[in-house]
Amino acid sequence: MDEIILGDCFDVMPTLPKGKIDLCICSPPYRANKEYEDKISIQQYTDFARKWTSYIPNLLTDRGQFWLNVGYTKVGPNSTLPLTYLYYPLIDLDFIQEIVWHYEGGMAYKKRFTHRTERWMWYAKDQNDIVFNLDSVRLDPSLNARYDKRNNPLGKNPTDHWYFDRVAFGGKDKTSHPCQYPLSMIERIILACSNEGDTVFDPFSGSGTTALAAKKLKRKYIGIEKNKDYYEASLKRINKEEEIFT
Repeated sequence: MDEIILGDCFDVMPTLPKGKIDLCICSPPYRANKEYEDKISIQQYTDFARKWTSYIPNLLTDRGQFWLNVGYTKVGPNSTLPLTYLYYPLIDLDFIQEIVWHYEGGMAYKKRFTHRTERWMWYAKDQNDIVFNLDSVRLDPSLNARYDKRNNPLGKNPTDHWYFDRVAFGGKDKTSHPCQYPLSMIERIILACSNEGDTVFDPFSGSGTTALAAKKLKRKYIGIEKNKDYYEASLKRINKEEEIFT
């Protein structure tokens, strides 16, 4: 199955077969005044978060994993709440690790420190039984600080602090979506936490980066996107890139 579905995740997720998703990767709306977000209260956002995440455990296989990207939501004129605090108690899966995504560029602030990080929350159906292909995502062996026979010849473990540039407006890979993932970051997650032929799912497909990375790495994909413009743009993007790696 390789498909991006035009629709609302609340309508589509209940119709998907249970226990068939090997890896879910997604970034939901943050309630941060983006053009595609509704202006809602923290309580309303919490209800939204609880509802959509409640579908994920039943969709995952027994070895399934869930990677959730979140940033911050506004709670006042000069204050934000890290969404990790809000999501952690809502998700009925084993929490494995938090990954810090660091980037440059973006809005600067004058009354508080500027945000230059977001978080990945990494969950699994069973933390003791997961796919984790570390050798597939090791960094360049030249980055080993010094020669040591204990060093892995394939390179260093990427650690829990990742630097990936944001996809800049005006760049050749930029779509119309305002919050587009770096493709290489999603490739790292897919390579590490799934195998060829597995099914990767994104309930907030947006620009289609998760689907594109899955296709490139010989995984199957399912995406859901309710915005017709983003949906159509993502299909064109996948069809265009498909010619490069097939």
